[in-house]
Amino acid sequence: MKTVIAIFFLFTSGVYAQSEKVMELGKQTFASCSLCHGADGKGAKAGDILMAPSLHDSEFVKSKIAKPLVAVILKGIVKEDSKYLQQMVPLEAALSDEQIAAVAAYIRKEFGGPETTIKPGDVKRWRSQYKSRSVSWKRSELAQVVARAETGPLLRNVSYSVYEGKWSKLPDFSTMEPVQRGELKDGKLTLDVVKDRKDNFGIVFEGDLKVAYTDTYEFSLLSDDGSALIIDGENVINHDGIHPATIRKGSEKLEAGEHTFKVLYFEGGGNEALGLSVEAKKIGEMSLSKKPVKKSQKKQKVYPPIILKPENDEAIVHRAFLPDAKPRAIGVGYPGGINLVWDADVLNLAYVWRGGFMDTAKHWNGRGSGSEPVGGPRTKIAHGLPLQQLESLDEPWVSFSEAKIKYERDVPNPVKEHTFNRKHPDYQFRGYRLDGNRFPTFRYNYKDIEVTDTFTPAISGREDALIRLIKFAGEAPDHCYFRISDMSPAVKKKDSDWISVGNLEIYIEGVEPTFRQSEGKKEVLALIDKDVEIKVTYRWTSPRKEAVK
Repeated sequence: MKTVIAIFFLFTSGVYAQSEKVMELGKQTFASCSLCHGADGKGAKAGDILMAPSLHDSEFVKSKIAKPLVAVILKGIVKEDSKYLQQMVPLEAALSDEQIAAVAAYIRKEFGGPETTIKPGDVKRWRSQYKSRSVSWKRSELAQVVARAETGPLLRNVSYSVYEGKWSKLPDFSTMEPVQRGELKDGKLTLDVVKDRKDNFGIVFEGDLKVAYTDTYEFSLLSDDGSALIIDGENVINHDGIHPATIRKGSEKLEAGEHTFKVLYFEGGGNEALGLSVEAKKIGEMSLSKKPVKKSQKKQKVYPPIILKPENDEAIVHRAFLPDAKPRAIGVGYPGGINLVWDADVLNLAYVWRGGFMDTAKHWNGRGSGSEPVGGPRTKIAHGLPLQQLESLDEPWVSFSEAKIKYERDVPNPVKEHTFNRKHPDYQFRGYRLDGNRFPTFRYNYKDIEVTDTFTPAISGREDALIRLIKFAGEAPDHCYFRISDMSPAVKKKDSDWISVGNLEIYIEGVEPTFRQSEGKKEVLALIDKDVEIKVTYRWTSPRKEAVK
């Protein structure tokens, strides 16, 4: 009995056994969100303008149902005005069901929403529901999501009665004895209740229709063959007779509250179909049947490219979600068509490429998955944390700061582990500074070392090159190495100090490189002591095939 009471308390109080662990995962996931929404959820400021709205005032956070907030996280919000500097991006590709459930629960708890249980299974179901949606939400659409979520199912206490007979028009079912009765637990009209019958049958669905708002509701009834919709005893739609699957509409002004409804249907022969939907200003369109009547979603609009490129002798810096990098990616396009992405989550160079810089069409129109580099190919150098203490050169390199949390829905002793990124305690990002040509110098601390990372495009011999200057100010801890490359093979050229790595050659000045084989990779490392400067020249080994866009 005590166990039953405990379980009842956990569910009715809005928490469950993994709440502390889920909140920790939510807090970790929210770290990236806080860049715009602020750690206090009140919106980070950029001068006099907020980067993003306050979460304390959000109707999506305060909604009785978690679904609207999850819908925002999955698909993002279209930027429709200049009230806020940033636009909410879709995170469905970046975050797992566990992360979205955790961060939604964390946001609702921390910023004034109801404390409710949000499970990964809920997120998985909603992700599937919105899978075909290819554009971000407009706020007017989200208001409808909130209204629909708070309204709940419109059809309730739905029962059905099945009749046998051969008709060309709807009969008077009230004079007949049904051959089958049942209830629809989910309240969705469906012909699955007669899946073993082919032709010559009829069904009457009836129950309660509960609407939360007084409004004019437009119903759409799809059927093959005849059908009718009756609300409060009045015929709203008459779609009688033998006909193929077609739609007929009817409108009715309904007061907030409960109403009675009936749907009459018969199948004469051939194909069969039945569907019902309703649409109103407040709630938008809702399906009342398993078979959809129509799709309200618009086809994805194909936007023309919006190409960013450097002007004159200045570089262009673009912060966005970018492929092959963590969320805090920073793209830099230099004059002459040399480009890179520097990853502020791992404080290191992610990759380089030549040619066109960035197509931002998705970034500004619906946002998609962020911007996309337009040149290529992209070459990863040593993506991951740049510094590590190695007691032995046999010790593997740890590229990312990750942690594991045991997370499994409603299980007292969870066994499922989820891996998530976390801030490394030895690193602190210090932003970047722009010189007169807007070339950035990235800055961060590693333990007691201050590090700056600067890049300059160049020509080496006849080929494109990129010169990188990394300065380490302060005394490094013992056995501290900087990883220059993890590309295989890394081969020192004959009679030369150049190192061949993939489609690049690397020339290192300021330190003596250390070569090692680790976990299938040929790594190039540099031992760091006190006040070290490393100059690395990356030179492409072939002429550029793609013209600068």
